[in-house]
Amino acid sequence: MKIKKFALAVGCMVLLCGCTKSNIVESQMAQPMEPDTAMYWDIELDLEQLKEQVKDIYLEEQGDYPMAADIDFEVNLPEEYVDVTVVVKDGTSPEEAAEYAMSVIKGINDEVTVQDATYGESGEDTYGGLYQENEIRVKIYDESTYRANGVPMYEAVIPADEYQVIVIK
Repeated sequence: MKIKKFALAVGCMVLLCGCTKSNIVESQMAQPMEPDTAMYWDIELDLEQLKEQVKDIYLEEQGDYPMAADIDFEVNLPEEYVDVTVVVKDGTSPEEAAEYAMSVIKGINDEVTVQDATYGESGEDTYGGLYQENEIRVKIYDESTYRANGVPMYEAVIPADEYQVIVIK
């Protein structure tokens, strides 16, 4: 009985020792993959994915924007504009609403940059490369006014390639 167990243990060791070296792993290691760093031109933006990404970031309940209620936007490159509608929760201060809207505008640009790196990222004093050739049509509502189809608390057209700080009076 002890001899059978011993023979079984030795057999398992022999099998395991023979199976530790893999040609599959070795062949992959011999040819490391390099990232694709080529620049591509005329990339068509995936607008559905863009909307999903922006909403995931800027409408997250537990995130940096607790005042967020809704976002809607349209990127129309042929006609050179981006419509942005930002809805904040009732009771949000005008300063918070303005700051949030500016973050959303920059975030749209930055998510476009993820899809097409030829657009420049946003910065402290720029909305980003998307808006160099596209004007921004922005509307900011509080939630109850938006649902009632009321007048936005802020509405403006920011010309292409211009940075304007949003101030709600």
